[in-house]
Amino acid sequence: MFKFDAVQFAEGAISLHLNVLAVVVLAGVLVVLGAAFLRSEAPLHVRGTSLALRSIAALLLIFPLFEPQLVVPEVVPDENFVAVVVDASDSMLLPDGQQGQTRLEQARQLLVHPQSGIIPNIEDLFKVRLYTFASTATRVDSIHQAVPAHETDLSAALDRVRIDFRGLPLTGVVILTDGNTTSRLDALEQANALRDQGIGIHVLGMGGSAFNTERELLEVIAHKGLGEQAGAELEVKIRSASPESDPARIVVYDGDVEVFSESVRLKGNGLVDQMEFFFEPPGDGAREYQITLEPAANELNTLNNSLPLLVDTRTDTLRVLYFEGHLRQDYKFIKRALESDQVISFAAITRTGTGKYYRQGIRSPDELTGGFPTEEEVLYGFDAIILGDVEASAFSLSQLQLIESFVRVRGGGFVMLGGRNAFAESDYAGTPVADMLPVRLDFTRAQILPIRFEGEEGDRGYVFAPTPEGFEHPFMKLSPDPSINQMLWRGMPRLTSINLLGGAKPGAQVLAVKPDDEYGPEEPLLTVQRYGKGRTAALATSSTWRWQMLLEADDERHERFWQQFARWLAASAPGKVDLETSATRLPPGEVHELGVRVYDETYLPLSSTEVRAAIRTPDGTIQSLFTSEKLSDEGHFQLRFAPEREGVYEVVVEAMEGNELIGRDQRSYLVRHQPIEYYDATLKQEFLEQLATIYYEPAEASEVPMNLRSRRTSTSVYQAAYLWDMPFLFLLSVLLLCGEWLYRRRQGLR
Repeated sequence: MFKFDAVQFAEGAISLHLNVLAVVVLAGVLVVLGAAFLRSEAPLHVRGTSLALRSIAALLLIFPLFEPQLVVPEVVPDENFVAVVVDASDSMLLPDGQQGQTRLEQARQLLVHPQSGIIPNIEDLFKVRLYTFASTATRVDSIHQAVPAHETDLSAALDRVRIDFRGLPLTGVVILTDGNTTSRLDALEQANALRDQGIGIHVLGMGGSAFNTERELLEVIAHKGLGEQAGAELEVKIRSASPESDPARIVVYDGDVEVFSESVRLKGNGLVDQMEFFFEPPGDGAREYQITLEPAANELNTLNNSLPLLVDTRTDTLRVLYFEGHLRQDYKFIKRALESDQVISFAAITRTGTGKYYRQGIRSPDELTGGFPTEEEVLYGFDAIILGDVEASAFSLSQLQLIESFVRVRGGGFVMLGGRNAFAESDYAGTPVADMLPVRLDFTRAQILPIRFEGEEGDRGYVFAPTPEGFEHPFMKLSPDPSINQMLWRGMPRLTSINLLGGAKPGAQVLAVKPDDEYGPEEPLLTVQRYGKGRTAALATSSTWRWQMLLEADDERHERFWQQFARWLAASAPGKVDLETSATRLPPGEVHELGVRVYDETYLPLSSTEVRAAIRTPDGTIQSLFTSEKLSDEGHFQLRFAPEREGVYEVVVEAMEGNELIGRDQRSYLVRHQPIEYYDATLKQEFLEQLATIYYEPAEASEVPMNLRSRRTSTSVYQAAYLWDMPFLFLLSVLLLCGEWLYRRRQGLR
């Protein structure tokens, strides 16, 4: 209809030849039409519409007299380059092409198929250079050399092309990709830079925009198992895009051997399921497992149904010191919960009389004989302190200062529990302990007599209501599923005691409240905050024992809360040698930097010590690692390692002062490529359309050579072609004349 395509019109220029004949004819036609307009007795709007239609039709018929031409650029053969860039990342292995082809196979067919491949047509006029890319771009001689690699970095590929063709006549870049890249913004910037140089970006989108069925194993996290069991609690996140009617299996493999399985029901329809399983590994130490979600029927993308999993069964010991002013029910049940935790080493001091103490969980006959510690080296041997119903006068000023230093300097955790001798009910106001509490103490609100509640045992008392922040807090999760977690908390028995406080301090988080009810306005029940290097908490009740007594015997909500709470408090307390790490799963081929902090007996940074580090590789080889001290940060050392092989690595660090061992720490790391390419692995057409000068469906691939041929380059020659014989001009003229005639007839004119 137009003789040329849109690209040729965009790249070319239209020229007209002004001649006397054309001008005379145009003037004559306008005079005739104007006279007809004046002679007509029809309404003005009818005459105007008729004149407009006749004038446009006449102009189209006279247009050829101006000898219109399109000056089109033509590429000089073999003087210009085209870069063909093929995505060879993991997501290109998905078989969602025609007849089950993978995206990479489809890309190869579009390029080099003997009958329909576009590269032979491009090579008629251009010098073609082939690239494949994943995390980096590689120049190849044949597209068959494309070997799928891991995640996509499209910006790196475009940057490589831009650098390689600097100073060369590059006509265009042809990209075959599904758009699943880790560098969208950078890729758009690189594409804009190429376009600014007059280089066209031609993108062929590979893959489908959606999957009919799709299950994704989004995340798995292994925690040390709560309770006495020496296994791991696995938190699993799953998303299923399609409706789910039948149960699905989750399986853990040790190599090829199935060691655990569980059937689960999924919500489906794009909703995320969060669930938890207890897994007891068959072996000891740090070991890699594979957790797999059973694929759905006809699921094409099964590469996001498995994740590697590192489980370390070695027990971490967190020492918790509980100091209680008298034997009470809360102490009994908290002690029972913490003693049954495999990770916690529980020690308790209970005052039985003046200067008399009952000690439990001690490591030697002499430990804690004088009651609460008075020396840093003793108290700093613990990771967290639970302070029960003890008045402030039970401590000396130096002991109160020691508790504050334990949190601020040592990095330990501290929680004060409610009771008749706690918070404002005692004389803690103005002490170092009051300074670090996350709540203000208001002695004017101290309660002398508790409220007496009426009604059935399970229905009377204060509601323990987690706040929105509380439901999301790590130690408040009785279930990884948010809806189940809320249900479990709402089913908790009520509390019968409360200490009225002066409100939370700035920066503190209120995790649970007594809501506004018949017993008074809203009051904070559980509040936490960071203090110095450590953590502090205030639990303004002495009746969590009711959670144990009024629930079923096999209900473990009380134990789970206290075990998670104690672990969270103690987690901020480092050892004398502390190997800092933010992740235990690392990608191979990258340099990973680890920090090591070394402390003295009083947990002040210790510099000028000898820090030794070694790493055990997956094949059992032990290699020494070089460590260096950061001069700007006393007691902070750094070490680097760059694992090439995948597998489990173990890093061990020791600090020596002369011949004396200060301490040691060790961590295990699972080195595996992150399978991010397989998640949300549909075609990203919207992004690719933003990236491209011209975007193509695979069926439109044959248009690429023609569009490249029409691009203007520094070596182009120009050819002129007439436009007067475009079928569109004649057809439009006829339609306008016919339309004008029909319009006049409808208006009752001849």
